[in-house]
Amino acid sequence: MAGADEPYDQLPFFYSDLFDVGYEAVGELDPRQETVAEWDEPNRKGIVYYLDAERRPRGVLLWNIFGRIDAARDLIQARRPIEASTLSESGG
Repeated sequence: MAGADEPYDQLPFFYSDLFDVGYEAVGELDPRQETVAEWDEPNRKGIVYYLDAERRPRGVLLWNIFGRIDAARDLIQARRPIEASTLSESGG
């Protein structure tokens, strides 16, 4: 990394546990962006996508869904508009 002629392009990832719930997030979670939420259990388990003007995901919040960060990164890096639950359809 330091001194190399290669860009560092890893998307930021963070997580936390809040009592009996937890979340993992990757990318840009900006409240000014359009959000699309898909809940398996309302406000308990689901995915929130943060979309740009072309409906391309810029960030993904996984609420009580774990082990999908790599799939979320792939979705963001593909830079394609999404219509439905590409991430939640991948299982889990």
